Amino acid sequence: MTKRILIYGIVSGIIMGVVLFIGGAIFSRIIYGPQFAPPGKFQPEQINAFYFIWTKILIGIFFGVLFTFFYEKLPLSKRLTSPFHGLKYGFLLWLVISLWDISHPYVYGSINNKDQLFWLLYSLCGFLALGFSLGSFYKKSKSG
Repeated sequence: MTKRILIYGIVSGIIMGVVLFIGGAIFSRIIYGPQFAPPGKFQPEQINAFYFIWTKILIGIFFGVLFTFFYEKLPLSKRLTSPFHGLKYGFLLWLVISLWDISHPYVYGSINNKDQLFWLLYSLCGFLALGFSLGSFYKKSKSG
């Protein structure tokens, strides 16, 4: 069981990291424009693709293993039988984790902060990728 958690978690985490890298580039371009990040967000040596990809992959592996372990401990492990079920799992994780960030602005106003919008969309992409890949792995393990 532990070996499966590590393998599924690490591989799903790498997929999550790559999607975070791509999603981050797309959403930063859409939200922040050509500068890709708000002024002063990064040091000059941090503004390169290598820095962003390796940090996203490390973040992805950490969360991949964490949420695969979490999933294995839930009584839901019989339900994840397809990539679609994985997408639902990823979305629900994202929703629970992001609920405060989503609900708080509606109590006091609207989402008008570009950073908040970026992080919500960015993290949603990552969790959907994680869920999709986990659903794919569990489908393969149950069918073969």
